[in-house]
Amino acid sequence: MATTYFQSFMDTFGALDERSRTFDGNDILCPPSEDFGYQNTPKNALTFASMGVDGVHFAVLKLGGVVREDSPVVQVSPMDSNDVIVLAGSFLHYLADGCEVSAQKMQSVFDAERAGERRLLPFLSEHFDGSRLLADKRTHELTATYGYLVERKVECT
Repeated sequence: MATTYFQSFMDTFGALDERSRTFDGNDILCPPSEDFGYQNTPKNALTFASMGVDGVHFAVLKLGGVVREDSPVVQVSPMDSNDVIVLAGSFLHYLADGCEVSAQKMQSVFDAERAGERRLLPFLSEHFDGSRLLADKRTHELTATYGYLVERKVECT
């Protein structure tokens, strides 16, 4: 089985010194967390980054128990009423949209990285801006499309 874009991203950050594992101002969790500790975090979420303020964190959703190429990326904001929003329909599109490039361009960066050229970190550092992903209309449409994949935790009473 081929390595997913998500796993390639995690492998790249995992090779860095822990203090260097930042991306767009967020701390990258290596390894990603199966349970980030918030009730709002979907039970099928694999948390890969934390903003470090108000519990805001970023996760990829496991589908059928695994991270796939079509696994959506979500932002979890435990202090907000709209606590889980979908940022992208896949990890590749999360990075491509944040970099304002096509999915094909983002694929080519991953292809180079996988070939040993070490292009992913410099490319993301130069191009990625997560604020591009937060436009209300965009997140509303993505959440309407992919929100059904979010598996909410149920509190026992």
